[in-house]
Amino acid sequence: MNAYEIKIRPAKMDDMSKVQKLYVETIQDSCKNDYSESQIAAWISTVVNEERWRGALTSEFFLVAEDEDKIIGFCALENGNYLDFMYVHHDYQRLGLAERLLKALEDEASRLGASEIITDASKTAKPFFEKKGFQYVKENIKYINGLEITNYKMSKGI
Repeated sequence: MNAYEIKIRPAKMDDMSKVQKLYVETIQDSCKNDYSESQIAAWISTVVNEERWRGALTSEFFLVAEDEDKIIGFCALENGNYLDFMYVHHDYQRLGLAERLLKALEDEASRLGASEIITDASKTAKPFFEKKGFQYVKENIKYINGLEITNYKMSKGI
């Protein structure tokens, strides 16, 4: 599969269920070496927050990547400089798709006048962001359903 055959387009509200499904599957498949089963269960439980997803799809710069009619990746930029979501189906990782999604977000942030992009990267995603020029800022401890989940505040000048 060539990542450049994959179409990237703005998300629509009727993409929500496919995006949510990919969110859950990607966390389950890609993060199992970095987080415990109970942490993954807590993390994916956030998928039920319909208001959060509707808000992201309507107010953020939200893109989906499609291979034919299947959504295989998505990303979102909130407030012009916060990378809110970046998920790629495990079968499509290491093909350059995440780089394409990130470039689209960086281009949008730059167009909006941002001087940097910030994100809260999972343990799994941190090495990718480091390779793409993001710098570690600090460790974050989040609590979901009473479970501690670590991620990392990171930033990149654009």
